[in-house]
Amino acid sequence: MAIDFVALDFETANRSPSSACAVGAVRVRNGVVVDDFHTLVRPPEEHGEFEPVNVRIHGITARDVEDAPSWPQVYPELRAFIGDDTVVGHNAAFDTSVLLNSCGAYDIDLPSLSVVCTLQLSRAALHLPSYSLPWVAEHLGLPSFDHHNPLADARTSALVLIALATRATASSLDELTKRLAVAPTGTWTERDDALFRGLTAEPDAIVGTGFAGEVVCFTGALKQMVRNRARELVVEQGGTWQDGVTRSTTILVTGDFDDRTFRPGAAFTSKLAKAFLQVERGQALEIITEDAFVTRMSIGEEELRAKISAGGGRSKVPEWVITQAASGESTDDFWAWFRAVLAHPTGPAKGDEPCVWCGTSVPAKAHWVHRERHVCGVHCNERLKRGARRAWEREGIAVPVAPPVEWS
Repeated sequence: MAIDFVALDFETANRSPSSACAVGAVRVRNGVVVDDFHTLVRPPEEHGEFEPVNVRIHGITARDVEDAPSWPQVYPELRAFIGDDTVVGHNAAFDTSVLLNSCGAYDIDLPSLSVVCTLQLSRAALHLPSYSLPWVAEHLGLPSFDHHNPLADARTSALVLIALATRATASSLDELTKRLAVAPTGTWTERDDALFRGLTAEPDAIVGTGFAGEVVCFTGALKQMVRNRARELVVEQGGTWQDGVTRSTTILVTGDFDDRTFRPGAAFTSKLAKAFLQVERGQALEIITEDAFVTRMSIGEEELRAKISAGGGRSKVPEWVITQAASGESTDDFWAWFRAVLAHPTGPAKGDEPCVWCGTSVPAKAHWVHRERHVCGVHCNERLKRGARRAWEREGIAVPVAPPVEWS
């Protein structure tokens, strides 16, 4: 089996995708796990709060990461471990979002990687009541594991892919994704670069699509929001909701369990038991936790902000990025110079100021780097950085030499 890849998993301190607090990865060669990488991570100061819901799930606390390396120290080692491999993850959109946002929080250029999601592969290949990692692993007869330990999750994600390839008699990763019709996705590519050149600068409502076409039902007490607000969010995200589980229900959100406790063998309520029975009878119904519900809405937030306009959009960086670079003092400190010339001349955004790229509001609690530049998130920040470098090159502006990425 000529299947090579690196499986990756992150845990975060809170709901911010910039708050990585642990990462695990395993390398697979010819369908066999041959090496691993794992470490705790000290989140950025402004994203360093450990929220109780996250601690309850993964057990990592602020005290645990006091002496842990920061992302700029971890990333070079992780990037070298990944190399040119395809990255695999279970709900890979979450893990790549953490990877990109962690890089963006420290001005590290976003990596260009090919990503395959075992959650999507499992949905394509299997018929289960839940496609969370413990359910998929048990169905495939894989060893038990410590769910939300990032190294254990990465290893199990790798074993899931290998098992699915065996079931599909696929001899390569490419063959598996084609047979299951689950195409790999990218992180930052030249296609994304072209995409962001077409962003409209006009304010536009953000319409999520995380539940487009889904019929969602809720059971149990939600902990992060009241049920009426959860229903409103489903509608905002393109879906509909109903009170009880019927033959038309496609997603059941359970508030009685979190991502650690919702696993095969638990004691389930009557509504959940009814849902399991309907899945056994062939209904395409997926059961997810409230944490998974929230994550499904938040993934791709920056992409949702990036409304594409048929009429063009911003084609050059703001003029102040050029004038500040041209008038800046000569220095050997690249990062001091870089931050100064990209800083918005009016000072940090306080909240509701328009993003200089896509025009949507800069969140009041955005990372300080993004507030300083008046950008709404990691992708618009990356677009500003890349556009600025091209503009400085065109204008012949001398740019100090950047040090290696391991700066702190």
